[in-house]
Amino acid sequence: MERRLAKSFRVFAGALFLLSCFAEGAQAQASFSKQATISETAGKLRLSGNDSRPLTQALTALQQKFGWRLNYEDPQYISKLDVVAAKDLLDKSSYPNGEHRIPRGGVFAVEFPAGSPPDAAPDEQKTLQLIVDAYNRSGNPGQFELRRDKDRTEQVFDVVGTAAHDNQGRVSGQQAVLDLPITLAVEERTASDTIDLICQKIAEKAHVKITLGVHPLGLDRIKVTVGGKELAARSYLFRALESPGPPLSWRLLYDPDSNSYFMNLHHIKLTPAKATSAPKSAP
Repeated sequence: MERRLAKSFRVFAGALFLLSCFAEGAQAQASFSKQATISETAGKLRLSGNDSRPLTQALTALQQKFGWRLNYEDPQYISKLDVVAAKDLLDKSSYPNGEHRIPRGGVFAVEFPAGSPPDAAPDEQKTLQLIVDAYNRSGNPGQFELRRDKDRTEQVFDVVGTAAHDNQGRVSGQQAVLDLPITLAVEERTASDTIDLICQKIAEKAHVKITLGVHPLGLDRIKVTVGGKELAARSYLFRALESPGPPLSWRLLYDPDSNSYFMNLHHIKLTPAKATSAPKSAP
């Protein structure tokens, strides 16, 4: 019972964190848009967004349109150059001086070639690399890398935050927390317990808290067997999410107020083409 209540609290905390990021960010910058848009003109696609995290907003738009499996990870935003105070909060008692700090995002727009024929998806890797490169030149907070694990059986890309301003105002490289090698005992656990354990192991090495936030409730019932010695944390995480049903992607979001991360997991809605090509389950 206590474990179930703890899990319910984590889901609530993650949902509250996401809600506060959007609602407070919108009040900090009234022009923030709810979602990024993708439009097509003369053989080119234009992606436009405006958010405290415009890169993850852009990736979510691409994921929804094309069914791409994209993971996103914030760097640690520790400098005043990378954050902004959101005022007029819903719950002022939770924050000193009635302010909550969020990433200092803003407008981000990029154009890239459309697919051929016109209704086809563009080249995924080339498009994502172009978008990440454009973001890194945009002046928005953080610097990111596009990665693809060739050992994975399907095409999955990670957009990983690898740098941000430090306390001296310099753009400084950071080790991505999911790159840290950890050891897990090989045993059967629920998927959610496995992810919790991965987060705990990362926290022990990185000295930064990671909380499992919003996630499908079904992960509390699915059993997985994941373990190994000194493997990158992201490798375990990906294996824990390889469960039956719609694929999942993660959003690892850094909260500047608590100096901690929230790990949020979301189902990906497959496009008709991907749904058709997905392997069928045995009768």
